[in-house]
Amino acid sequence: MKRDELRDMGLSDEQVTKVMGIHSAEINDLHSQMTTLTGERDQYKNELESNSAKLKDLQKNAKDNEELQGQLDSLQKQFKQSQDDSKQKIADIKLNSAVDVAIAGSHARNSKAVRALIDMDKVKMGDDGKLTGLDDQLTGLQDSDSYLFEEQPKDTSNSTVGGNPSGGSGNNDNSRDAFRQALGLKSE
Repeated sequence: MKRDELRDMGLSDEQVTKVMGIHSAEINDLHSQMTTLTGERDQYKNELESNSAKLKDLQKNAKDNEELQGQLDSLQKQFKQSQDDSKQKIADIKLNSAVDVAIAGSHARNSKAVRALIDMDKVKMGDDGKLTGLDDQLTGLQDSDSYLFEEQPKDTSNSTVGGNPSGGSGNNDNSRDAFRQALGLKSE
């Protein structure tokens, strides 16, 4: 559709502009739909080609069902082994982290030196996350190699200090009256 054709039909310039705007919107919408459909078609073609290639490879590799089953079994064993290895690595990381935290909690001056003296074969982590076999070793090291640990200050929380913490004579009435007078209130 051209503007000249519309003018020849007897439409004014304003009418021609409106018709061309409507026509342009329709064309743009159709073009957008065509682009989307073309993209989907190309995607489906690529998927079909890829699947066809995989099927041909499978047909070449699978001479009979037993060979294919053997490959599947082999892959399942590899997957199981990989899972077991990952679980063991995670357990080792948890154990080592817990041991490091326990050593730090024992106030070791050099955690590497203390760790080197611990028999890790005797240290186990329970299902509840608690370590067994470590506390005895740390206590033994604190007794035999006390230089590896910081000395802990003695607990003085039970000691009491005599005296009046308020610093007064124990008679708060005088200080209360003085405070009331400073504020301009009457004494009781």
